Amino acid sequence: MMNTFSVTRTVRFSAAHRLHNPDWSDERNRAVYGRCANPGGHGHNYALRVTVTGPLDPESGMVLNVTDLRDVLRAEVVERMDHRNLNTDVPYLAGAVTTMENIAMRIAEQLAEPLKRMGVRLSRLELAESDRNSVTLEFKDS
Repeated sequence: MMNTFSVTRTVRFSAAHRLHNPDWSDERNRAVYGRCANPGGHGHNYALRVTVTGPLDPESGMVLNVTDLRDVLRAEVVERMDHRNLNTDVPYLAGAVTTMENIAMRIAEQLAEPLKRMGVRLSRLELAESDRNSVTLEFKDS
């Protein structure tokens, strides 16, 4: 029987954004997004919790080296998003309304290939913009 383990790593970054759908009027944006539609934007101290799943390597005793996971999260997320405007400075968010859900989905897409090369799959991604608000994206076995 092959055991499957999950490994979780958390990274943090600070970023600004504005919730705004360019296809909508200013009035509709304000009605849907409230103060978050303010043209000046606002910021968050985000926490991203990524869980990967894979088989245990019997030789190393690990699913993967968490240092490698840390490095991928730094390169693909932290270095690209930290102290940036998510609406204008992050190419893989271009065209997205920068809700927690859309940010989480785009991060997951960005991580898919690097994680696959590491021999693991993304099983859960949680993005918190505050201690009160977070979104979770879960991937079921396919």
